[in-house]
Amino acid sequence: MRGGILLLLSVALLWPVRVMGEPAASPDKQTQDTTAPIHISAESLMADDLKKYAEFIGQVRAVQGGTVITSDRLRLYYEGNPDSTDTTKAGTAQGGIKKIVATGSVRIEFDDMVAEGQEAVYTTGDRVLVLSGPDARVIREKSGTVSGSKITVHRDDGRIKFEGGVTGVFYPGEKGLD
Repeated sequence: MRGGILLLLSVALLWPVRVMGEPAASPDKQTQDTTAPIHISAESLMADDLKKYAEFIGQVRAVQGGTVITSDRLRLYYEGNPDSTDTTKAGTAQGGIKKIVATGSVRIEFDDMVAEGQEAVYTTGDRVLVLSGPDARVIREKSGTVSGSKITVHRDDGRIKFEGGVTGVFYPGEKGLD
């Protein structure tokens, strides 16, 4: 049990905001404070030190700065020793997060964007977020919505690829398409 509590504390200290925090539109637009505390709430937490994951279950809500992630489940896969107290090596083999998988009614809010789907998988090594589900979509408050069954966001260079029955609704502003 002590290992599970230490794992939870390690996750809270080591989970970088870059996981899903900054907008995909511009890789140099990284204004989020990576040292801000992360608040995670759920109905339950299950940790498996042998398989190296921690899973938050039931009405999950993770908040760091202006980024909010909600889902039915949120599983964090880590590497190395999750009990390490060395927080200077966040994202490395000293208990760093390798992958995050959110499932069930996933909603990610940041800046002027909202991303929704049935599953979101983020890998920290290549900083790629894959959102999927029959109703996956990215909503920008002032410009519109694009949906598809699979959305791949490359966090480093801002590329977004929509696949599978892509549809879009755009708001051109006062000048229209002229």
